[in-house]
Amino acid sequence: MKDIDEINGLLRPLARIEPGRPRSQASGAGARALLASITTQEPGTIHEPGAIHEPGATRRDRLSRQGSRGPRRLALGLTAAAVVVAGGVMGPGLLGGPAMSYANAAVEIRREGDQYVARIKDPFAEYGRYTEAFHAVGLHVDLRPVPVSPGAVGKILGMMITSKERPSPQGPVDPSGPRFGGVALTMRTVPDGCRPGHDSHCYMEMRIPGGFTGDVFVKLGRQARRGEEYANFDSAMAPGEMFDGVRLRDGRTVGDVLAEARKRHLTTVFSLIRTDAKTGGLSFEPLPSGQVGRGWIVWNAWQVKAGVIRLLVTPERLPVNPFYNGSAPPPAS
Repeated sequence: MKDIDEINGLLRPLARIEPGRPRSQASGAGARALLASITTQEPGTIHEPGAIHEPGATRRDRLSRQGSRGPRRLALGLTAAAVVVAGGVMGPGLLGGPAMSYANAAVEIRREGDQYVARIKDPFAEYGRYTEAFHAVGLHVDLRPVPVSPGAVGKILGMMITSKERPSPQGPVDPSGPRFGGVALTMRTVPDGCRPGHDSHCYMEMRIPGGFTGDVFVKLGRQARRGEEYANFDSAMAPGEMFDGVRLRDGRTVGDVLAEARKRHLTTVFSLIRTDAKTGGLSFEPLPSGQVGRGWIVWNAWQVKAGVIRLLVTPERLPVNPFYNGSAPPPAS
């Protein structure tokens, strides 16, 4: 028990450092002060039952009486300091088991009631920084932010559970989010409608049930950088997107659709739809605009990046739209 008491004594100053607060960074003044206080602490300042500490004794006298215990305590102090300097961990993770909260430059995760709340501070960070944080609090979440159109920022584009385990419902179930065994996982931007990575004081917030014990892969929409192509390319005709309100189920001529694109100040590119005679599957071949006739038929539209729309065409009118007959997924509309 003596070693535990010593560790507790050394860890007590950790309350000075809290992730996300001023001077709480690993290289900040708070961390440096804590490291200095631990590494310069004299062995005699950790009291043991029955120990005698003469006020007039010199440091050399005390060290000679205590033998090798001083270096051992110094090693304990260095270990504790290394924990603080290495990252922003809080809670029981310091003494074994997952932490209650964790923060790095990309994300901050805290336990709030029956949920873990992850606030994504840097949506452009390397995804391993998010994994590091989730693992620190005991969650096996693989979060992959991907570039999307403005209307899809903060939304979950795809999710896959790779574990057979399912959590038990804890607390109220939010019907607005994807579910794990009846428990919702939700995403939003804070404040609503802001642009994380572009607007100051704007971030994405992810809420995860505290009882979740499985593994999950989540593809999350983030603001696209200039020139980045959208991961939600097939949502061009969804509400709020580039071709919101355009209907192509029955096919429309290229000339007609080009006029629609001009009204929306969009640049158009083309892909030729090819159908596999044996399987009925589709493939798409980029096509120079000079080779596309105005009487060709447009069957679908994909948003490529900001200001650019791709029209999927055939030279002749097909019996049915291949995006609605099972050959390809229908567009979001």
